[in-house]
Order: sequence, then structure tokens, then C-alpha cells
Amino acid sequence: MANNLPTGLSHSMQQTCGTLPTNSMTHLLLGPLNHLNSVAQLLFQSLSPPHTKPPPPPAIAALANADAALAEAIQLAHIHQKKQQRIEALKAEVLSLEASWRTVMMQLEEGRRDLEAIISEGDVRLDAIEQAKAGTAVHGYLRS
Repeated sequence: MANNLPTGLSHSMQQTCGTLPTNSMTHLLLGPLNHLNSVAQLLFQSLSPPHTKPPPPPAIAALANADAALAEAIQLAHIHQKKQQRIEALKAEVLSLEASWRTVMMQLEEGRRDLEAIISEGDVRLDAIEQAKAGTAVHGYLRS
């Protein structure tokens, strides 16, 4: 997922937050939010009544960059949510297919048992027929 970051987002996050672990959406969203928070605090400090010399206001570009990074992070979170919903749907489908597969396997096993019983019964009948033929042949030679 870290490899799929938009260039501006990954670059702006590295500038604002150092090297964040990019393995979770929390870190991807907190970076731009923290940067926006620090720029906003600097802006409010520069606008507050001066007890001491206030810091200079942040550049408009800093606010614009923070806004752009936040917009990119939100877009990435939206894409992530769509992919997560697809994953959840696929999980549900896999579970449904697994349940169907288990049902089919149970039906096949039941069919195998029924066939074994039929084959066993057929073998018994074939043995009886063979014995009857053998008995008839023996009785046929005795009568002559």
C-alpha cells in the first residue's frame, strides 16, 4: 500500500512528519492532520495579542500545502474504504462457497455410502445366483 501513495502525499508527509510508518491508514491520515494543526497553531499565535514578539504568520503556501496533503489523504482513505468493502464482500462470498462446498461434500459422502450398500446387496444377490446355478447344475447331473 505504501507504494501506491500519490507522489505529493508521500512527499508532503515526509516533509511534515518525518518518516511515518505507512502501513496503516491511521498514520496516513494523522500526518496531514498534524501538519495542518501545527500550521493553524502558528497562524493563531501570530494573530494573538503580543505579550512577547509573536512568530511570523505561516506562508499561504504552507496552508495550501497542508490542505492539499489532507485532501490527498482523504482521497486515499476513500479508496482504501472501497477496497476494504470489496475485501469484506469477497470474504463473505468465500464463506458462502465454503458452506456450499461442505454441503456438496456431505451429499457426496452420503451418496457413496448408499452406493456401497447397493453394491454390497448386489454382491450378495450375485453370490446367491451363483450358488443357485451351481445347485441346479449339481441337481441336473444327479437326475440323469
